[in-house]
Amino acid sequence: MKPFRVIVIGGGRVGSALAAELKDDAGFSVAVVDGVPEVVDLARAAGFEAHGCDVLDEIRIAPLLRGADVVVAAVPERLVAQVARLAERLGIHHLDFSDPRATGVVRRDASAGGPAVLPGCGVSPGLVDDVVEELLSRFDRVDDLVVRVGAIPTEPVGRLGYGAIWDVDGLISEYTRPAEAFVDGREVRLPALGGYETFEWNGRTYEAFVTANGLRSLTGLGRGRVATATFKTIRHPGHLDHMLFLLDELRLRSRLDMLANLLRNALPETRDDMVLIHVTARGHIAGRPSEQQSVHEIPSSSESGDRFHSALARGAAAYAKRQLEALASTSTRRPHPVAS
Repeated sequence: MKPFRVIVIGGGRVGSALAAELKDDAGFSVAVVDGVPEVVDLARAAGFEAHGCDVLDEIRIAPLLRGADVVVAAVPERLVAQVARLAERLGIHHLDFSDPRATGVVRRDASAGGPAVLPGCGVSPGLVDDVVEELLSRFDRVDDLVVRVGAIPTEPVGRLGYGAIWDVDGLISEYTRPAEAFVDGREVRLPALGGYETFEWNGRTYEAFVTANGLRSLTGLGRGRVATATFKTIRHPGHLDHMLFLLDELRLRSRLDMLANLLRNALPETRDDMVLIHVTARGHIAGRPSEQQSVHEIPSSSESGDRFHSALARGAAAYAKRQLEALASTSTRRPHPVAS
C-alpha cells in the first residue's frame, strides 16, 4: 500500500518532533518545508526529506505539495489560516496545532466530503480536550470542573522556576487577558492570575492559577454539561508571586513589549521539561455525589530517551500522529490537480 504522504510546513520544535514520529513508520512518507535555510539543513542532517520555501510563497510551495495526502501547519498562529486555505484549494487534508478560535480554521471531518480540516491537534487544544471529554463521560452531571495544564521544567529554574519552553507572546497573553470560564452554566470572563491553589502530585507541590485562552477549545465540551468550569496553568511554587511583582509592582502590565523583551532575554532555554495535565470533576454518577480526577504526565527528555525534543513538542507530535493514523485509515480523498 502506498504510504500516506505528509508534508510538514515548519521544521521548528513541534514540526520536527512530528517528522521524527513519522519517519520510521512504513505507513507514512514525510517531508519538511521551511523558509529558514538553517532549519532545512538541520532537517536534512537528521535524515529527513526537506525543502526550503517560504510558506507565503504559494507559487513555489504548491508544487512541493504535489501528491501529498495531508499538509501539517506547524507554523506561527498568524500563518495557519493561510496554510489551511492552500490545502483546501489543492484538495489536501489539513492539520494544525493552533486554537481554532484564534485562527478561524473550522474543523471538518473527511466524512463530510472533500478534504478533512483538523485544527487544534496538539496538547492544548488537542490531548487536553480528549482527557476532559473522557472524564465528563463518567458523570450524569458535573457541578465543578477544574482543568490544570502546565509545560514546565522538570526542576525549577531560577526565581521564576520557568524556562523558554513556549512562545513568550502566547505566555504573556495567557497572563494578562481575561480568562474564559463557566459560572452557573453561563460563559463568563475572569481576571487572569486569580484562583490560586496548590496541589500535590508524585510527592511534589505545584501551584495553579487561572489563565486565558486555555478554556476556549473546551467551551463546546462544557456548554450545557458543566455548571462551573475554570482553566488553570500549572507552575512550580513561587512563579505567580514573581510574575505579579513584574506585572504590578514594576508596572510592566502597561509595558508588555518591555516584559516580552525581558522574558526573551532572561528565560533560559530548556528541553528538560515535562507536561502535566491534572483535571478534577465534581458532580453526580448514578445519582450519587462523586469527585474524580484524571492525571496525565508527559515525561522529560531524560526519561523518554529523546534528547532532541521537549515534552511539549513530543506530546503534540504524538497526538497529531494518532489523528493522522485515523485519517489515513479512513481517507477516501480524491486528489485534485495541483496548481503550478
